[in-house]
Amino acid sequence: MAAKRPYVICLMMTSVDGKILSEKWGDSAQVKKLAGTFEKIHEEIGIGAWIVGRTTMEKDFTEFAKPVLKKGHHEVDKNDFVADYGDTDTFAIAIDGQGKLGWHEPLMQGDHVITILTEAVPDAYLAHLQDIGVSYIFAGKKEVDLNTALEKLYKHFGIEKLMLEGGAHINGSFLNEGLVDELYQLLLPIADGTIETSTLFEIDPKAKKGGATLLKLDNVKHIEDDVLWLTYKVKN
Repeated sequence: MAAKRPYVICLMMTSVDGKILSEKWGDSAQVKKLAGTFEKIHEEIGIGAWIVGRTTMEKDFTEFAKPVLKKGHHEVDKNDFVADYGDTDTFAIAIDGQGKLGWHEPLMQGDHVITILTEAVPDAYLAHLQDIGVSYIFAGKKEVDLNTALEKLYKHFGIEKLMLEGGAHINGSFLNEGLVDELYQLLLPIADGTIETSTLFEIDPKAKKGGATLLKLDNVKHIEDDVLWLTYKVKN
């Protein structure tokens, strides 16, 4: 019997050439308005648990805060820690295998913070997370195992649906492991045209499993400002 895990919906917005949101798009009023589409759709969907990689979390949310190590000598068992999050039923989840994110409080925009770590993180880092009430789970010795992470999110927090929201390498890792169930692609009327900007899914060639992932178009919705909301189901 397969282990239970959340149903994963990847929500991303891209240019017509498949590039994800970039500072290279400029800061005109129209570009800013288009970029705001993402949060509107995120709220409209209404799934209370979202997950991103370390790079996205520190760039867009924690403002590159440095990791905090509790002073003194600490020995912390490498057991999952579920903090008291009261009646909060929304979660901000970070994949941060090496413990590089700096946390100062257990909430991110009102959502309880859960960080996914490996056993390689120092005890002083774990001691600090416990002190401030940030939950953490272990999903591997040195590298994050996404299957284990999802199973624990379901087991410890009862998360049945999860919004995967980047960046490119995290999206690619989920796709490569067969852990994306649906894709919501917000296709913006923007052409990026750069070579270096990341695409929607990027997978390390050394880790790539099999060929391309097949999708089935489920719905196309024309929303404001000429944005197309494309819904795909992932074929298993």
